[in-house]
Amino acid sequence: MGLTIEQVNEQAYGVATTVLNDSVVAAARLEQVTQDQQLEAFGVGATTRGFAKFGKKLGGAMMPSVGNMAKGLESGFLPKTFILAVTSDQVHAIEEKEKGGKLVPGDTIKSWDRAALRATLGNDAISAVSGAPDDRQVLTLYIPLTDSKNKYLKASSDIAARAGSSGQPIRFMIARDEASQTLAKEVVGDQPAMPNIQIGNMPVQMPQQPGQAAAPATDSTTQLERLAQLHASGALTDEEFAAQKAKIIGS
Repeated sequence: MGLTIEQVNEQAYGVATTVLNDSVVAAARLEQVTQDQQLEAFGVGATTRGFAKFGKKLGGAMMPSVGNMAKGLESGFLPKTFILAVTSDQVHAIEEKEKGGKLVPGDTIKSWDRAALRATLGNDAISAVSGAPDDRQVLTLYIPLTDSKNKYLKASSDIAARAGSSGQPIRFMIARDEASQTLAKEVVGDQPAMPNIQIGNMPVQMPQQPGQAAAPATDSTTQLERLAQLHASGALTDEEFAAQKAKIIGS
């Protein structure tokens, strides 16, 4: 669009006030953190990422229900970019629609009660590992998927909800401008910054830094198991798997 992020968010607020029948507290543009972006930030090579992309597309074509479930787990059925707006009692995802180089009102994609939607703000380490540029910060939304039409995803979400889960964690990038930070404060509230790292929606914690308390042994075991899953799926090469395994064991 040729606009600065400040101009985009200024227009996003105007769009939100036009679309919603309520006073808008905050609004800003969100960009989804993709699996490919996270893998690249974690050091996974382009060839391996290409195989992972191809495998995901092939699997989705051969088994549409499973592919749809994977899409829900990765994106929360939200587009790559959209406007997130907060009103007094709800949070809304609004279609990002452009005309003549400017944002114009689009459809409301999804709405949640503010009390039901949990969110956390990532620190600089999370932003870096997620592949976010320096002018972006990671905002994780825990998207409820209990209303999904995919029977497998709905069943899984129902079980998770009964167990007390807030929803599927989906990572997005927000700018570091005033509008984005105001939005983050509204949706995050008193939740702490995200302490963990995810690769393809699979949590992998960063190795402990010097001077930090050592993580419990069970955490290292879990990390190794998840790395093994990534390796088995082809998302990590033998060399990449060995390097990350050494970091975890060494921590």
